[in-house]
Amino acid sequence: MHLENVTSPNETTLQKLISGSPVLEDLKIIRCSYQEEIQVRSHTLKRIYIDVTTDIVIDAPLLQCLWTVMFLTKNYQIVNSGFPAKLDIDMRSMHLYPRPNESVIRDILTDISRVRDLVISKNTWKEIFLYSQSRPVLQFRNLSRLNVRFDIFDLERLPTLLESCTKLESLTMEILKDPSMHHEEKREPNVMFAAVPRCLVSSLKFVELKCSIPRYEGEMELIRYFLKNSTMLQKLRLNIYYTKEAKCAFLTELVAMPRCSSTCEVLVL
Repeated sequence: MHLENVTSPNETTLQKLISGSPVLEDLKIIRCSYQEEIQVRSHTLKRIYIDVTTDIVIDAPLLQCLWTVMFLTKNYQIVNSGFPAKLDIDMRSMHLYPRPNESVIRDILTDISRVRDLVISKNTWKEIFLYSQSRPVLQFRNLSRLNVRFDIFDLERLPTLLESCTKLESLTMEILKDPSMHHEEKREPNVMFAAVPRCLVSSLKFVELKCSIPRYEGEMELIRYFLKNSTMLQKLRLNIYYTKEAKCAFLTELVAMPRCSSTCEVLVL
């Protein structure tokens, strides 16, 4: 069921539509604004995507995946005893009020600590990092799969994130650059990390690196970092930008890199 810009006399009408669908497994709610919270009750629902400012209260015991776009407040609440295995969370800033309060971040961190599979936007990760700077290292002990977007100038924080994921098995990283930020405004980050987080030597098996920033040399150091320190690594997938002229030199350097895992397969897309 895909509900977008839906209007109805009241929230009850929408709630009856959802709860009255006896085999509903996928639900998407986009830009459906109501004065009161929307109750989503379903014994069959497995996946839900929400992009609304109205609060959504979810009672769905079989829920597996929750995708949500939020702004300054947490727009969902899960009231049944279970919790989805996968959380995809995109926190977007607003022009007049660019920062959420600390209670919102605490609630999000609590939810992240419960999931095994996390997709997180660069804005969400930045807010979490700012919140945790003066606090003990975060611990996401249940997390085995992580898909994260990094702003290029936040890459220095990568070891901090990895140190929080003690049982991580799969990591997908996409490196982005704010188009409004010029090279001369801020130096490129240092990605020659000294720290080796626990997951690199005990659990990490798959890494995918995505980068489409022209003339960015930091990805080579990232590749070297994972190959040199990941004891359990089985596959490294690279989806990065190189001109035809530069790709030959890149492949030559890649082949010569030492690998901590003798069974690691490197794929260049």
